[in-house]
Amino acid sequence: MEPEAKWNGSSDQVEFSRMSPRSQGFTKLPGQKTCGKSVLLFTFVLLISAALWGTLLFLFITRYQEIVQDLGKLRESCVYHNDSGILTVIGQLQETQLNLKTNVPQLSKTLNKLQEDQTTLKSKASQFSQQLNRFEEDGTAFRSQVLNEKNTATQAREKLQEEIQKLWIEFQRANGSICTKCPENWQVFQKKCYFFGKEPKTWAQAKYACINLQGRLVSIKSREEQVFLNRNANKKGSWIGLRDLDIEGIFLWMDGSSLNYTNWGRGEPNNQGQGEDCVAMRGTSGLWNDANCRGQQDSWICEKLATC
Repeated sequence: MEPEAKWNGSSDQVEFSRMSPRSQGFTKLPGQKTCGKSVLLFTFVLLISAALWGTLLFLFITRYQEIVQDLGKLRESCVYHNDSGILTVIGQLQETQLNLKTNVPQLSKTLNKLQEDQTTLKSKASQFSQQLNRFEEDGTAFRSQVLNEKNTATQAREKLQEEIQKLWIEFQRANGSICTKCPENWQVFQKKCYFFGKEPKTWAQAKYACINLQGRLVSIKSREEQVFLNRNANKKGSWIGLRDLDIEGIFLWMDGSSLNYTNWGRGEPNNQGQGEDCVAMRGTSGLWNDANCRGQQDSWICEKLATC
């Protein structure tokens, strides 16, 4: 069906009052306009991004070139200055090396001399050490000799005093005097006084305790004297003045006399253990027993002459 034409009075212009369905197919839709705007916006963003990346790339390349130039200048400067310093140091080291090479023979001679001196000093030190040891040995022997001589002189003096005292007592007896006087706490028996100590002591302590009492550890010379002592002594054991400190097996009394009467227990003296050089009297039996001088006995017996 053909469309109807409407004339507006002009022959040149014709106005269609009604459009056909085919002519309506050329009309623009609203969705097509929105899609075009999105494409334009996306294109604009791409252009802006490209511009930004191009700018950044340009700045990076420019800065890189500046950095390369600065590094080149710095490298040239460092190389120049370092070469000069290194050459100076190398020259000094070479000079030092030359000096060392020159001084090596002298240093070697000095070292050898020091080693020789060290060997000599070691030898002299060894000799001095040997001499010092000899001096110490001689000094020890001399001190021992002096002590022995002093001990001998002391014993000789004590013996002489005792003999003088005995003679004086005999002289007084001859004149009718009675010589039985003893100090307080001492007991008299056959012209001698006896003190029975009651404190535990070593043999040396007992010896000096008797000396402080102006006496000495007892010397037992007869069976009668032994019976008297056994009757009055401590029943646990007492030191007496017998010892073999100077020569093993040679027992002597404190007055220097040898044995003329003995009262050894069975199997004694036996010098057991680390050495038994001093003699004690057993309490109940009164038998003698050699014992360690550093050990203690519960009692000790002193003696001295009775006065007139």
